[in-house]
Amino acid sequence: MMPYITRQKRGLAIILTLTIASAGVAALMPWPLKILVDYALGDADVPALIDSFFTGLSVHVTPMVLIFAAATASFALFAISSALSAGLTWTWSASGQRMVYDLAGDLFGRLQRLSLLYHGKRAVGDSLSRLTDDTWCTYNLASELLVSPTQHCFTLVTVSVVAWALEPRLTLLMLVMAPVLAGSALYFGKQLKRRERFRREAQARLTSFVHQVLTAIPVVHAYATERRNLQQFSGMSEEIVTTNQRQVLVKHGFGFANSFPTAIGTAIVLYAGGIQVLAGSLSLGSLLVLIAYLKTMQGAFSGLLRSYGNVKTLEANIDRVLEILDTEDAVKERPGAEPLPGPAQGHGVDV
Repeated sequence: MMPYITRQKRGLAIILTLTIASAGVAALMPWPLKILVDYALGDADVPALIDSFFTGLSVHVTPMVLIFAAATASFALFAISSALSAGLTWTWSASGQRMVYDLAGDLFGRLQRLSLLYHGKRAVGDSLSRLTDDTWCTYNLASELLVSPTQHCFTLVTVSVVAWALEPRLTLLMLVMAPVLAGSALYFGKQLKRRERFRREAQARLTSFVHQVLTAIPVVHAYATERRNLQQFSGMSEEIVTTNQRQVLVKHGFGFANSFPTAIGTAIVLYAGGIQVLAGSLSLGSLLVLIAYLKTMQGAFSGLLRSYGNVKTLEANIDRVLEILDTEDAVKERPGAEPLPGPAQGHGVDV
């Protein structure tokens, strides 16, 4: 699938640039809160960087000025973050859909080249399902394997570096949950792929059956098979519902296995941070920044695990696409065959 993804080099470069900028903005988001709590409302000394900034603007630093600066900075960071998010969504939507239709075009061309024997073994509905649904695996694969992980990794690295500079011990506690989350992802990954494969095959069987019935309506009316077809449709629908229920159960188990250690890690960080604030070794504003970073890191970890789970389910769609692209049962050209000078046209024959 990678050639279909790498064709969109320009879009991916723009996405990478916006992703790096978004990670930087995410690291700055909690700092207006620290300015408000520690310097405007508290009695901590204003850092030289902030003091020199206002001195350069010929503004005397007062609590009201700091409150106004914190509010303004918070709104500005929100506006920048929203603009970057909109740019990412727009660029990714255009690039991702081009990937899908590039793959769909190749798959459509391949289906036309396959022999009558192949098409006789496959229902048309199954081929349509692969062409219209499974080809979106390129869009989702690029999102879950490149775009989303890149964004989450840049966010994790940026936030971790800043948090480590602020308080190394609490940052270490935040990162302890990573191995536990990775273990749960490896365990549930195989289950997610297997359930998705069952679901897609069940849906393809139902689509094939509906296509077969609707294309043979005169035969259905002639032999009055409406009731039998409806019963068969109900049975296939029930199979899809059961498969979806099992897949939802696995996904919720995966989510719980990730949420439980995250909740424990949050409680430990809150307890340890509160003790440090009472002891005077950590300011309240710094603790609030670390808590915000903890939430950001948890969101990034959850996003990475969600991407891993989604990739495992996408493998079922990829397998269905590759079954057509990699098949050897095709109409082959004779060695040395001359190409047609133009579009081939048939002529009517009187019988």
